[in-house]
Amino acid sequence: MKLIYCPLCDDVVKLDFRFRMCKCQQSGGQYHEDGIHADYCGEAVPIGFANSSFMAAVHGQPEEGPKGKEFVAFVIPKKCDTMNQIEFNR
Repeated sequence: MKLIYCPLCDDVVKLDFRFRMCKCQQSGGQYHEDGIHADYCGEAVPIGFANSSFMAAVHGQPEEGPKGKEFVAFVIPKKCDTMNQIEFNR
């Protein structure tokens, strides 16, 4: 799963097949039709969740306690085959 983080407003937005923007409208992005590649623009920092790890955490959510189930998340490199930074056209 790919998301973008906007350092200007601290919003995190899950990418979709339609263009989505953060609260302050300074970062945005969307998936390509293949559901793997994506474009992002503005101040966005791309983030990824390891899908299988995330789903295992969701299914293993504890009923109670001080700590939830952890999963793998990472900041996507600035140069990456599946994420393309584009010009921000307003």
